[in-house]
Amino acid sequence: MPAEYPELTAVADSIALTGPGAGTPDLAYQALAFYELRYSDYPPHVLAAEVARCRNLLMVHQDTDTRRVLGWLSALLGNLAHHTGDATGALIHLGTAARLGEQVGDRWLTGWSLGAQSMVALGQDRAGDALELAGQAAGFVDTPLRRAQIMAWCRLRALASLGDQDETARVADAARRHMDSAEETGGRFGFDRAEFELHLAEAALGRDPVGAAAHADISAGLKRVGSPGWAAATVVLARAQAAVRDGEGAAESGLRVLDTVPAEGVRETTKGRLRRLVEDLEGYPGAAGLREAVQGRW
Repeated sequence: MPAEYPELTAVADSIALTGPGAGTPDLAYQALAFYELRYSDYPPHVLAAEVARCRNLLMVHQDTDTRRVLGWLSALLGNLAHHTGDATGALIHLGTAARLGEQVGDRWLTGWSLGAQSMVALGQDRAGDALELAGQAAGFVDTPLRRAQIMAWCRLRALASLGDQDETARVADAARRHMDSAEETGGRFGFDRAEFELHLAEAALGRDPVGAAAHADISAGLKRVGSPGWAAATVVLARAQAAVRDGEGAAESGLRVLDTVPAEGVRETTKGRLRRLVEDLEGYPGAAGLREAVQGRW
């Protein structure tokens, strides 16, 4: 593990030092909270190694509270696998998390894991399966924020990819109503306006690139420059610019991400967006620098 992340490695080290004991569930929840809230602060492969190490240390405990934490750690590992391009690993970890949620009675753990599986399926171009999983996840939501999350997170892009514009618009409107009445929460298992606007932007790319650009600009503005969320939103903004034939602006936006975010900090999902941006700009003379930069980095 790189020496530049001592605060990260210290978490699992502390769990190891305690050994079996009555305080383990409390420490396990604290470790989970650290990983969830600091999810975007570390390269995905670095964080995945530490989450896996912590989960391994906790697996000797079989009480309900610890098994709930193990379920959420598995959900984190699934999301991290998705962000490193390991779809098979993602589905394994997320399937485990969903089953543990059922075993310990944590309905949102099951619902969140099904929603994340929907996102993985969409990444594999399985829009029909993504919609089916989104429908299953919807059965576990119990707050306006979670309804907005499952609609925006899972359903919108799948519907858009299938070309169902009317249903996409209907779900977008319903998701917005839920989001407007909800209180945002932070962390990997929360949902906020920036992520909501990002999903609206991607769903709108094919039918309303001007609207997509507006949503992406809002999303990027709500995130710290250089963060994974900012990078994702900025590339979606670039794709919207390309769709309205602003090739120069699109190339500049793409290069800004490459110049700002270290290569190891770019999630596989955003790498995919960058590759699609390069395809969007095929034939545009000013895009050669972006194409060479993307191909040279990965």
